[in-house]
Amino acid sequence: MKKVYISCYENSDYKYKEILIKSNEIRGNKLFTLVQSDSDFVEKDYLSKKDNIIPFIKKNVLRGADVVVFLIGEETYKRRVVDWEARAAMSSFGVLDKCGIVIVYLPELIEKYGSKIPRIVLPEILKVNVESNDVFVLETTWEKIKRDINILDKLLKTSYAYSRMSNYVLTTAMEKENICNYPENSFK
Repeated sequence: MKKVYISCYENSDYKYKEILIKSNEIRGNKLFTLVQSDSDFVEKDYLSKKDNIIPFIKKNVLRGADVVVFLIGEETYKRRVVDWEARAAMSSFGVLDKCGIVIVYLPELIEKYGSKIPRIVLPEILKVNVESNDVFVLETTWEKIKRDINILDKLLKTSYAYSRMSNYVLTTAMEKENICNYPENSFK
């Protein structure tokens, strides 16, 4: 059973995270072990870490997750915390290995785009890695998981195996742009 962190835009997509957690609980927590952060963080806490933000998230938020599930809705690409969580998932620090990545496109995107969801809905770091030939990121839709929750178990196991073969793209330029180019008053 894989240790899983679920990343989403807390305001609009949290209900899907709750559904996954509840579905897992109904099955006796046999699909995954949920990883929860040490405490409640807000973007201001993350920003105070500046250059150490990715290791901070890896150690205190992802806390040894094997796989990170990214719930992608219409507003997710705007959330810098989701971007930082993706960078932390793709990084290794000490005994904490890089994670497998599963992207789940939420119903609002299917309604808007049909089966041809454009990459622009992803945070930049996920977009770059999904398009890379040396990275193996699994993508699915909420409807597929809703039809058969057991598919999630297969996705988690496969993405974990793929993480060992993936050469995630993490450039210094993207990290600096992500940390430095956000105004302090943009918290919502």
